[in-house]
Amino acid sequence: MLKLSSLNKEQREAVEHVEGPVVVVAGAGTGKTRTIAYRAARLLEKKVPAESLLCITFTNKAAREMRERVSSIVTEETCSRMTICTIHSLCAKMLREDIGELGRDPAFGIMDSTDQAGLVKKALIEHGFDPQKYDPRALLWRIGSVKNAYPEPANEDFADPVFARVYETYNSLLLKNNSLDFDDLLLCASKLLDSKKVRTKYQERFKFIMVDEYQDVNGCQYGIIKKLASKHKNLYVVGDEDQSIYGWRGARMENILNFERDFKGARLIKLERNYRSTGTVIEASNHVIRNNSMRRDKKLWTSADSGEPITLMEAPEEGDEAAAVISMIHAEKTANRGLFGDFAILFRTNAQSRAFEEKLIGLGISYVIVGGAKFFERREIKDVTSYLKAFTNPDDDVALLRVVNFPPRGIGKTTLEKILQTAAEKRASLMKTLEESISSDAIPRKAKEGIAAFLRIKETILKHITANPQDPAGAMKRLLAEVNFEKAYSQACSDANEAARRYENIVELANAVFEYQKNDSDPSIQGFLENIALMTDEAETEEELKQDSVALMTLHSAKGLEFKTVFIVGVEEGYIPHERSEAEGGLEEERRLFYVGMTRARKRLFLSYALSRRRFGETIPRKPSRFIEEIPVHLTVRGSEEEIRIAREQASRAIATSALDKISSLFGD
Repeated sequence: MLKLSSLNKEQREAVEHVEGPVVVVAGAGTGKTRTIAYRAARLLEKKVPAESLLCITFTNKAAREMRERVSSIVTEETCSRMTICTIHSLCAKMLREDIGELGRDPAFGIMDSTDQAGLVKKALIEHGFDPQKYDPRALLWRIGSVKNAYPEPANEDFADPVFARVYETYNSLLLKNNSLDFDDLLLCASKLLDSKKVRTKYQERFKFIMVDEYQDVNGCQYGIIKKLASKHKNLYVVGDEDQSIYGWRGARMENILNFERDFKGARLIKLERNYRSTGTVIEASNHVIRNNSMRRDKKLWTSADSGEPITLMEAPEEGDEAAAVISMIHAEKTANRGLFGDFAILFRTNAQSRAFEEKLIGLGISYVIVGGAKFFERREIKDVTSYLKAFTNPDDDVALLRVVNFPPRGIGKTTLEKILQTAAEKRASLMKTLEESISSDAIPRKAKEGIAAFLRIKETILKHITANPQDPAGAMKRLLAEVNFEKAYSQACSDANEAARRYENIVELANAVFEYQKNDSDPSIQGFLENIALMTDEAETEEELKQDSVALMTLHSAKGLEFKTVFIVGVEEGYIPHERSEAEGGLEEERRLFYVGMTRARKRLFLSYALSRRRFGETIPRKPSRFIEEIPVHLTVRGSEEEIRIAREQASRAIATSALDKISSLFGD
C-alpha cells in the first residue's frame, strides 16, 4: 500500500485522482515533482499498466529527476516500462514508428543547431542573400516560431520575401538530407496525429497522460497533447500561470488558464503550501503577483518562520551596487562558513553581469554563469574588442579577419583568400598585406573601396590613441561613432529583440572602459585589453564551479532553481520591468519574471538598484522598479547610503589585498 502520510491534504487529493482531466495548479516550492511521482505510483497501485502511463516534461533534467522520483517509490523495473520523457523525445519515438505515413523515411537524422545554421546559410547564399547581413541563427529562431505555432498561419512572417525563400529552401535541404530539426519533431508529430489510424494507435497506448510545466506549452505542443488525450481524457497537467515567463518563445499561458474550458468536467486542485521559502519571502511574493489580472485566485503560504526581512539596497551608481552586493556575499560567507554556492545574483539582461564579474574576479571569488557565456566571451563583445586588437596589434590576424568585413563592406571571401595567400607568400602580416592590396590589380574595385573604408577607421582610431594615450574611453567612443554597430546588428539579426540585446551589451562594454579609465592610474587601450584577457583566462575546473561558486544568471535562467540567499540586482524601471515591455500583457509577464526571481530564495532575499548608470560616459538617472512599491513596507529593511559606502570601501580593500596576495605568490615573500 502506497504511504501518503508525508503528503499534505491537497497533495493527497492530487495523488488520489485517477480518471478524467485534472489541472494541478502548483505554486512555487509546493512539491509538484513529488506529487506527480506519487500520482504515477498511485495509478500503478490501481492496476493501471505501466506501459499505459506517459509523463511529459520539457527538459531532459526534469525527465531524469522524474524517473528517479518514481523509481524510488516503485520498482526500477516497473518504472522502466513507463514512458517518462521530454515532448521532443516522445515525438521522435512516434516518428520512428510512423513517419512513413507522411511519405518520409523512418531512418531520418536529427540536425543539431550548428548544422541547422549551416543549412540556413546555404539557403541564403542560394538566393543571393548575404549571410553577414541576415543572421542565420536569427532566421532559425523565426523558422522555429512558425513551426511551433502550427496549425496557426504565419502570414506576417511569410510576407517577408527573404524569410519566405529561406524557409522553403531550408526545409528542402532538410528533406534532401533526410533530416529533421528539433521543431520538425513537433510539427511532423502533430501532422502525424491528424491521421485517425495513427492517432488511435497512440491513444490506446497512452491511456493516462501527465504533463509537467503545462504553462510553458506552445501551440504545436498543445495540439499534440490534446490529440493524444482526446479519447480517454485522462489528462493530468501540472503548472502555474504565475511562473509563465516564456511568452517570447511561444509559450501560451492561456492553455493552463483555459484548461477547464478545453477539457469539460476537469477538476481543479491548488497546491499553495510552500516548502522552500520563509514567511516573509512568501508574503512579499504574494503581494507582488496579485497585481496581475491574468491568473487564478490563489495564495501561497508556509508554516516556516517569518525569517529575515527583505533587504532593499539603494546605491548611488552601478559600481557601488556591484561592490556592495559582492562585499556582502564575501562577508556573509566568511561569517557563516557556508559555500559561495549558496548565493545567486539574478539580473534581467545578460549585459548586467559585467560589473559583478569584475568584482568577483577582483576578490578571487569563484563564480559560474548559468545559461550563458561570460560577458567578455560574447560574440558582440568580441566583435568590438577585435577592432581594438587589430588596430593596436598589426600582427593579430585572427582579430582582423573577424572584423575586416563586419559590418559588410563588400570584401568577399575570394578577396580575403587572395590576401591571405599573398600574406603567406610574402610572410607578411595580414594588416600590411591588406594595406598594400589597394594598389593591386587582382582586387575588385568594390573590395578596394571596402578595404579603404576599413583602413580609414583604423587611422582615425590610431590617431586618437596616439594623441590621447590615457583616454581609452575616448577611443572606444570614437570607434562606436565610426562603426554603427547598432545598425549592423539590426540588419544582421532578424529578431529585433536579439539585436537590441547585443547592442545593450556593447553599451555595457563602453561603460566598462569608462570605469577602467576612472579607476586605473595609467589607463590605456592595451591595458584594458590585457585586463579582459586576464579575466577570461581565470577559468576554474568544472568541479570547483559546482562545489563553491556564486551563481550569476538571468531571471529567466533561474526558473526551477533555488538558493539560500538571492540577490536580484538592477531592480529599476527599464530593467525590470524592461523598457520594451510596454503592452499590458508584457508588463504582467515582467511581474511574473520578478515573482519567479523572488521565490528562488530559501532564507534571504536582497533587492538592489542604482540611482544612476553610465551610458557612453554620461550619467543617466534611474528610478526604482514599480514592483518594489508593491511589497509592503513592513516586510523590508533599507540598506543606507552609508552602508553602501562602507561596503564599497571594504570591497576595494579586499580587491587590493587579493592582488597583493597574487603578486606575493608569484615572486615569493
